[in-house]
Amino acid sequence: MTIPRLIRVADLSPTPWANGRGQTVELARRPSTGPFAWRLSLATIDAASAFSTLPGVSRALLTVDGPLSLLIDGRPLELPRHETVVFSGDAAVSVADPGSAQRDLNLMVRGAATPSLDAVAIEGRVTTPADVLAVVALDGEVTALGSRLLPGDTVITEGTETALRGHGTVAFAAIR
Repeated sequence: MTIPRLIRVADLSPTPWANGRGQTVELARRPSTGPFAWRLSLATIDAASAFSTLPGVSRALLTVDGPLSLLIDGRPLELPRHETVVFSGDAAVSVADPGSAQRDLNLMVRGAATPSLDAVAIEGRVTTPADVLAVVALDGEVTALGSRLLPGDTVITEGTETALRGHGTVAFAAIR
């Protein structure tokens, strides 16, 4: 059984996107070295840009700070705050200039599985479902594992039910 653990986003360093046009902070990945089976990251978008193409990968993107204007394979999509879109890593994806730095949460998986990122309101006590891989704090005052979570802090659960308390919004990351 996996023991849940807390990863503080402040302890992590940003790295460039595969195409060099943005930055991301890798929150978790399995396996920890080599090609990933799944990868969870928090990206910062501060200008119009094309996303990296990742053949053979399915992607879920959840807006953290505000709306994003995306173009996915030529189709425009206005994605409101805390909403998610799932798309193929093969897709041609670009984002319009957001006007100010915006963050988005990304879950990428290889193979036929589908990534899932759901914004969940916490009011009181909530226990994570058994299929959740990780919980990422988005806003508010939420505690887990005896610690207050700051925005971007991540609790790796990998299927272990974990208690969350407080009020705010978190993202549940899962593979379905």
